[in-house]
Amino acid sequence: MIRKVIFFTMLFILPITSSASIFKVKFYKNDQYVSKLNVYVFSSKRYYNASEISRLLGGKNYWYSVSKKMLIQLKSHTISIQKDSDLVKYDNEYSQEISNPMLVRGGKFFLSEEIFLHPSFSKTLGFRLEYSNEDSLLKLYEKINISSIRYFSYKDKTRVVIYLYDSLEYSVSRQTGGKLVLSIIGGSYPVAQETIEIKDGVLNSISVFQEGKSVKVNFDLTENYSDSSVFTLESPHRIVLDLKAEEKKIENRIGDPLPTIIPEVPVSSASASTAVAVLPDSIEIKNRSKKIIIIDPGHGGKDPGGKRCFGMKEKDINLSIAKELYKLLSLNQYFEPIITRDNDVFIPLNERSRIANDKNADIFISIHANASRHSKEKGFEIYFLSEKASDPWSAEVADYENSVIALEDDSKVYDSAALILHSLARNEYINEGSLLASYVSKAMEKKTPFQNRGIKQAAFYVLRGSYCPGILVETGFMTNPTDQKNMNNPKVRKKVAQAIYEGLKEYARKKEWIK
Repeated sequence: MIRKVIFFTMLFILPITSSASIFKVKFYKNDQYVSKLNVYVFSSKRYYNASEISRLLGGKNYWYSVSKKMLIQLKSHTISIQKDSDLVKYDNEYSQEISNPMLVRGGKFFLSEEIFLHPSFSKTLGFRLEYSNEDSLLKLYEKINISSIRYFSYKDKTRVVIYLYDSLEYSVSRQTGGKLVLSIIGGSYPVAQETIEIKDGVLNSISVFQEGKSVKVNFDLTENYSDSSVFTLESPHRIVLDLKAEEKKIENRIGDPLPTIIPEVPVSSASASTAVAVLPDSIEIKNRSKKIIIIDPGHGGKDPGGKRCFGMKEKDINLSIAKELYKLLSLNQYFEPIITRDNDVFIPLNERSRIANDKNADIFISIHANASRHSKEKGFEIYFLSEKASDPWSAEVADYENSVIALEDDSKVYDSAALILHSLARNEYINEGSLLASYVSKAMEKKTPFQNRGIKQAAFYVLRGSYCPGILVETGFMTNPTDQKNMNNPKVRKKVAQAIYEGLKEYARKKEWIK
């Protein structure tokens, strides 16, 4: 009898002990020691017992055996992990690929440390976990009050904008070696340490790190830097730092000042990497009862779009969804939809932007379908404008969508420096595009069968040239059989159009455009 007990006991613990090492770390909450926590190492990756980590974070975890899904409930937030899937969802707001996020050993569930250290965790939950390998410490910082840092390069300066959830005090000091340090007192950033490469002639890079109860933002300056000024703005709270270029070295900057009328240059003198879409010479104040929505079906004519496994071409899928969206918007008294093409014709990117600008559009929505070298890649992505891609994949998608410029034989474009340097209103359009993307992403996840790959940023020419907030919707992957099958289905295409419409309505309600 004793031998049987020993046998079955060893059988139960064998899956853990034979393939994992275990050690303990100290768990701190706001610099206060709480308890010790077991850390399990499987295949050189650190994991936490699901029940133990959930309890320490003040939440609970639930396992659904039928769907093989685990939900971690932390206050009003939820993290969803699917067994045998690398996709982790944070509040259905962010989706991240994490290798082997959940393991089951000896009837117990273990969660990858990456789930909790990823920036999406901090952005969703409003607090950050930080692991110190040197001290064997896991620290919980309960309140994140710095949301993001962005920069904008101009002829005479580089502007850095630090977005805050709350109003925070700060100090600025100049150090030797061409460095400027901004200390945000009581600040807490989603990432414990981050470096943002810039190299625009005044600023080489920005380094952000947590130092005790403050956040330090280090600015690595070039010899072109001459002076700085700092001020704050509200709604939302922001710290704005202008790093001015030395006047006698201003020719080393990225381009010329924005002229009153932007000169045209032929395509032959501008490569595909520098050509950009058209901006209007003047902008009317948009004060009208109906908001003009530009619907832009990607590709068309001699540009078929992404490669497909079978079924419809991307240009036809995009047009079908766009027409459905046009119908929905036409029935709404608050919107006036305009479609850039209603048949299979080729329209250059700059002409699509010109349509939006000539109509003084309020919103620009470009509709596309994705493609990848790997057939397993699937799901939808919502992009908004950024001068810098949020990740390598976003840059690759932008490069592909922008490559259509090579087909634009007779089009006229404006110099890229003019676009990068044009009015500060562009900053607001980036922020508004981010907000619109979030509403459309939520609706797409709720109403369509496509997997949510998240909201991303990239420098799409068709968005950069439109003088209004804009998003680019990548519906699904032409190269994935499941996604392609869904996109071939007219009912699913209608659902996509409905989701974009619902997301746009939520944005309009937020802006008080509609009741």
